[in-house]
Amino acid sequence: MTGSLTLREIACDLVHVPDRHRQDMGDLEVLATSIATEGLLQPIGVTEENVLVFGERRLLAVRDILREPTIVARVVHVSSILAGEYAENEVRKNFTESERVAIANAIEAALGNRQGQRTDIQAPRDCAGVAPDTKVGDHAATELRGKFPEVPASAGQGHRTEIELPENIPEVEPGVETREFAAKKAGFGNYKTYEQAKKVVDQGAPELVAAMDAGEISINAASVIASEPPERQSQVVQMPRELRRQVVREIREAAKLPTPSEARRIARETGLSVADNTGVYRSGSSPEDVRLAKADMRAIYDATRGVIAIADTTLDPNELASRLEYWHCPGIREKSAKALDWLNRFVKGLENNEQIQ
Repeated sequence: MTGSLTLREIACDLVHVPDRHRQDMGDLEVLATSIATEGLLQPIGVTEENVLVFGERRLLAVRDILREPTIVARVVHVSSILAGEYAENEVRKNFTESERVAIANAIEAALGNRQGQRTDIQAPRDCAGVAPDTKVGDHAATELRGKFPEVPASAGQGHRTEIELPENIPEVEPGVETREFAAKKAGFGNYKTYEQAKKVVDQGAPELVAAMDAGEISINAASVIASEPPERQSQVVQMPRELRRQVVREIREAAKLPTPSEARRIARETGLSVADNTGVYRSGSSPEDVRLAKADMRAIYDATRGVIAIADTTLDPNELASRLEYWHCPGIREKSAKALDWLNRFVKGLENNEQIQ
């Protein structure tokens, strides 16, 4: 696949960056430092017209932070890949997952989301030299005959003409979606895998994208992790493999749980507390019941933390009692006696609860 591996050094200012969905570029300072010390390990990818296909973070680090005038680029012949001149497994072998996502995006843009249509033949934008009464289809057929003499001269005389397209020129078959066609040409087994990889590229932290590209994390698992906040993604990537697999399973299970509103509805219908996909239990209780439940939970928290605070204090009780004249503690004598009685009954209750250690 030598045609897709052409390298050249181009001026950074000549690289045209199309609009991107991804806004968060991560820590470019760290990337710039890595490039400055280790060099540009992965070139950026551009089309023959210097339109950026992949490597925007690398371009920004080199151009805006390191202030380098040029950058090494890999020329991605999207038109050749689209024309089927390279097998999908060759594309898969020579490009990383995130690069293949960018290639698939470029193919989708080249196809213009059209189905069952030729995409390599278009009327000139200014329509120069085309008779006013000539239909676009007539002009396209005329241009087609100029490229391929085997097309009959009768093709395109103001009406639709069925012609046999040369085998080396692709077309998106009727019923085949552009996205499926692009996914296959970019080396993805199916559109679902392409969508998963695209989710990682669009939503994943730089560490997650790098791990997917390196083959350390599968596309499927990376797409699950990409659902988490960026900080959490970075933590999961750094986990040992087995722990990371367990976390991915847990994220998948959480995704199956109902939304908060759905959990409340189920709780109202069943009278049970229902966990939602945020990890919070929802109930169908009335606002007053919820208020009372919260007050009860607060009282439990205050009482148990009070017991723990007394047990952990370094204060001498006799010394504290002698110093209370300097503190405004109304009713402390009576409350201390009540607290002692409560603690005695609490201790007996704990003795009868085998679940408390």
